[in-house]
Amino acid sequence: MHALNELPQSGTNALQHPALRKLQRLAHLIRAVSTAYAAWVLWNILNWWLDADKVAKYFGASINRDLSSMAASQRFAALTLDLIAWTLLLLAVLQCWKFLHYLSQPERWSGAAARHISLCAWFAISSEVFTQLSRPIQSFFLTMHLPVADQVWKFRFQNGDLLAVLFCLSLLLFAYVFTWTMEVAEENRSFV
Repeated sequence: MHALNELPQSGTNALQHPALRKLQRLAHLIRAVSTAYAAWVLWNILNWWLDADKVAKYFGASINRDLSSMAASQRFAALTLDLIAWTLLLLAVLQCWKFLHYLSQPERWSGAAARHISLCAWFAISSEVFTQLSRPIQSFFLTMHLPVADQVWKFRFQNGDLLAVLFCLSLLLFAYVFTWTMEVAEENRSFV
């Protein structure tokens, strides 16, 4: 007890537990990585859809159709769907930031923190579900200038999509565990 009195008292960080400092550093890292990820996804979306030749060549080859006469409005309609999914991803990142703000300050852990991590998980799941459901619609948009017999509704589920689903479900699981922990902590406080 005497050793605590000898520690410098110049601010609230002087007596922080080392685990809390590690948690705060990890929260800053996750903020940076999640922001970089959202920016990277946006860059990939724009880089793909704004290059008409690339879309016509590579997507046309993947569905075995000639897309050289595709109109720009068709690409922009497909781009819009990806931007909606990206907006849901951005909302997940914003909720993650709010949660991490609470997480790095244990004295502020509350139901609000639990709501933010739950919203983060649900926005991430919504983004992934919307992405999967929009892919056949995008392929239709890109082939709607073709005769009806040549139009395509192509569903694609890639390896990265499975990883995204697992991440989203893990995030939701963590949100439920954190919410349950906050409820138990509130019950314990009421007994004291």
